[in-house]
Amino acid sequence: MKIGIIQVKVSSDIKANLSFVAKHIQSCIKEHAEIIVLNEMWNAPYDNEQILLSSKTHDKCYQLLQEESRKHQIIIIGGTIARKENNKIYNTCHIFENGKHICQYDKMHLFEVNIEGHKLYSESEVFTPGNSIKTFDTKYGRFGILVCYDIRFPEETRLLAMKQAKVIFCPAAFNESVGKAHWQPLLQTRAMENQVFIVGANPQHYVYKQFKSYGHSLICDPFGKVLIDANQNDYIVYDIDLAMIDKIRKRMPFWKIRRKDIYDLVEKEPKQ
Repeated sequence: MKIGIIQVKVSSDIKANLSFVAKHIQSCIKEHAEIIVLNEMWNAPYDNEQILLSSKTHDKCYQLLQEESRKHQIIIIGGTIARKENNKIYNTCHIFENGKHICQYDKMHLFEVNIEGHKLYSESEVFTPGNSIKTFDTKYGRFGILVCYDIRFPEETRLLAMKQAKVIFCPAAFNESVGKAHWQPLLQTRAMENQVFIVGANPQHYVYKQFKSYGHSLICDPFGKVLIDANQNDYIVYDIDLAMIDKIRKRMPFWKIRRKDIYDLVEKEPKQ
């Protein structure tokens, strides 16, 4: 199963972002990608003012992804774009298969950073968190979706794996400083502790005000090995073998060994 990851060089010019995505969907198609993944907030710089403005371009971005999925008969994991509903803004990933909208996931865990007791940045100033854990079924099997900061919460990834997701996609926008320290270890850990493939998509390096993106989109196998690192390339395509999951789980059967008589993890219904 060939997976393409597009690392958008994000700018405040929506036409340039749309053009970049359309161009590199074509690049991935030429290399026979069957699934294409975009990074978090590919249509605007990671700045709260820009995010608010970008919600007005939601429909254009949605239509581009849907049309490209239909035209090429592929699955597109649409990164994230800001989506406005009932005067709230969500950090939303739309997923399409052959032009059909098959899943919508709103980022659940919103990033916040504090320096010496002062709030430096908070996504909750612009975004409302989602309340639903999402898997989606495709012709290749069942997959799961996380967005960026979600990867730091092992409970969500484990619940996706418990729902039989074999590949978990994580559109993200890790900044340069934290990316160097945590991006690869987090993806490797979530992959090996759940024996699944993890596909992480970051924007390639760009700078907007205080934000510097990291790049280095990765695919990790169920043993935690990094199969490919995009570095600062516009896109990559890599062929994964889903049969590896069963091989790893037979060799190291910790799903059977888990002590569910002593502990368990339960998904709750969200409060309305």
